[in-house]
Order: sequence, then structure tokens, then C-alpha cells
Amino acid sequence: MRLYLFAFCFALLTVSRLPLTAATPTATALVGQWRIDLARSTELSPWKSFDLTIALAGDTVTLERKLAWGRRDFTDRLVVDTARPDTVAPIDWWADNRHLGAYIGDDHTRRVHPQWLDAGRILRLSTDLVLSTQQGPRTVNVLTDFKVSASGEELTLTELRSTRNRPVVYVFKRLAAATK
Repeated sequence: MRLYLFAFCFALLTVSRLPLTAATPTATALVGQWRIDLARSTELSPWKSFDLTIALAGDTVTLERKLAWGRRDFTDRLVVDTARPDTVAPIDWWADNRHLGAYIGDDHTRRVHPQWLDAGRILRLSTDLVLSTQQGPRTVNVLTDFKVSASGEELTLTELRSTRNRPVVYVFKRLAAATK
């Protein structure tokens, strides 16, 4: 009997020490292709459409954005290892410039600190980057939450920049396989 009790306690202790990883069932709800709902989102200027694809492979999350307006389009990709405290990722061009005269800094990198919240239902990225402005280099922090609805059909992306007082909120609808 003591041996069984010891084995049970050891197994319980071992399981309780396992880290929360991206492979939790609710984290997979973020995976898919999403299209912005312009009527329910912060104005997207200078873009008119925004498609977001989220992929998950183990602890690695890949976020791919496609922004467009007329014949002009832009695609970027961010790959983040959520098992690491941060990821230094390349950034060729800062597409979030809203007529500000701010551009990506000389090093063309961003440092991304990932965190899973609410048992994997929310992915939070804290991103540090340096922008070039007319006044010189400016360090900026962008706190981004990706939160999927209970139904799994809506994704809310909330972005708060250290340089803005108001958050940017984008609401996405999941794309069905036929509309991709």
C-alpha cells in the first residue's frame, strides 16, 4: 500500500511541475486564418484589408499578416518560441506607420517576449523595437494580446503602444475553408 501511495504522490508531483506550453487545448483555438471586421475595428489606415494567419507547432507560434490597399500589399511574418523568454526577430519594414513619419530603426530587429494567459486562450506579446523619427531614434514597446472568443469564431487583437494613450483594437472573423 505504501508503494502505491508513494507512486501516486510521485506522479502527482511530476505532473504539477510540467510547464504550461502552447500545446494546451485552448491555445489551438487561436490557430487558423482570420479576416478583419473593418466595421468593428480601429481604423486601419493606411490599409484597407488585414488577413492574419496563426500557426502553432509545439512551442513555436507563427503569425503572418497580409495588409493591402488597392494594388499595394504587404506581408510580414513573426516566428516566436513561447518556451523561451524572448525572441529577437527581423523586421524589414514597420507597416504600422500611421502617417507618423516613424520608420524601423537601423538594426531592423524587434525583441518579443511571449506569454500565454488564461490557460492558453490569450497570447500576449510584449515587443520592444527602435523607430527612427525626425527627432532621432525612439524606443517603443508594443503590448499585443491575441484573444479568441468562447465560440472560437472571433479573434480580438488589442495593441497598446508606449507612444499612444489609446489602444488599437482589431476584431477578426475566422475564415471558413471555402473563403480562404
